[in-house]
Amino acid sequence: MVDTLIKTLKTYNEVEYLIKETKTHRLESYNIKKKTEMNRDVETSLISLTLYVVFEEEGNKYRGSYNIEIHPDTNENDLKVIIEEGIYAARFVKNKYFPLVSPTPVSPLVKQEIDIKKAITQLQDALHSCDNHPVGHLSYSEFFVTREDVRIINSNGVDVGYITYRFFVETAVHMPSVSGGEIEILEAYRFSLDDVAVASTALKDRVAALFTVASKKAAASPTPTVGDINILLSGECLSTFFSYYKDCANAQMIYQQLSTFKEGADVQGSQNSDRISVKLDPGMTGSSLSRPYDDHGQPLACHQIIDNGKLLKYWGDTRFANYLEITPTGNIQNMQVTGGSVSEADLRKAPYLELVSFSDFQVNAVTGDFGSEIRLGYYYDGKTTVPVTGGSISGNMTKIQDNIRMSKEQRQYNNYIGPATVCIRGVSISGVN
Repeated sequence: MVDTLIKTLKTYNEVEYLIKETKTHRLESYNIKKKTEMNRDVETSLISLTLYVVFEEEGNKYRGSYNIEIHPDTNENDLKVIIEEGIYAARFVKNKYFPLVSPTPVSPLVKQEIDIKKAITQLQDALHSCDNHPVGHLSYSEFFVTREDVRIINSNGVDVGYITYRFFVETAVHMPSVSGGEIEILEAYRFSLDDVAVASTALKDRVAALFTVASKKAAASPTPTVGDINILLSGECLSTFFSYYKDCANAQMIYQQLSTFKEGADVQGSQNSDRISVKLDPGMTGSSLSRPYDDHGQPLACHQIIDNGKLLKYWGDTRFANYLEITPTGNIQNMQVTGGSVSEADLRKAPYLELVSFSDFQVNAVTGDFGSEIRLGYYYDGKTTVPVTGGSISGNMTKIQDNIRMSKEQRQYNNYIGPATVCIRGVSISGVN
């Protein structure tokens, strides 16, 4: 189908194009407790076509575009209709001109073949082996283990491909509450399948932590209204927390004037904080978002974008990098954060409120505002530690970054590797009690 599409496209001299073909083989398993209720074996083929038309108006050069999904069974006559309609539509899109990605000599990536049928069985066994809590239990689980074969082609001569293996698990723990009834804690996990044994171990760790969250929440008191004490953040929220720095250094944010970050400038302000360093790593082991190329066919490599609180470079795809007249890095989703100066134990010596689980932690990269409802935390008054739940946290990155302390210990959550615990001040905690 792709060969037919390319052959047809080449009959239109005024058109440039980008094709992304994705062949997916996915195994799905739906389970109630430890019993499998349904299995599915799904194979799909998706062809995404972007048509480009370059034109000038009033001395300005534009690259118009039109996106469409092509069904694999589309015949040649229908392809011509789609292309001609796309050419017409693309002329109404006035994006500032940018070049398409050009071919770059890159060593082919050799990916070890993984038997996804064996993998899903091993992962299910790993999950169910954790369901041995004396009180609570796993109520259900859904598994999605996927092999994806991707090919990216453009009219500039790019023709590259790669294979990824990843899995997604959703599960929930039911736990009796001290106040009567039951609570349910639902979570979802994403991993790459670079190594099935390593992924199984990581899954066990996450599910064990889920049981801890559920048991502590079941016995938790309402979150108190605390004063200006240390607020500790732990867990997967840190991936979102530090994404603020990655997002603000993105070329699109800079070009659209949504970020005030400047190359060569300090992005933290005060020198009193632990100094943040951020590296983008497209090949991060364990991340379901690792790729050798971005969706435009741009080869990806590691890039240090922030070092010791200083912005070294912007990063971004071909389009917005060209607008800023910088070398494109491609679109990289993986992030490693370093700069921790203290141990987790030292962070917990003074009174604190540690927040370990949220309903949906979010950071607005434009304003710097962040917040969420609190699912579980621990309040330490200097003598005793008690689990708490309810209430919310809100703050702003530009106001709290003067007093950030980060643990030396690091942890990985899918596409994030960084401090396991962060200490901040100056946030608002809306307690229940």
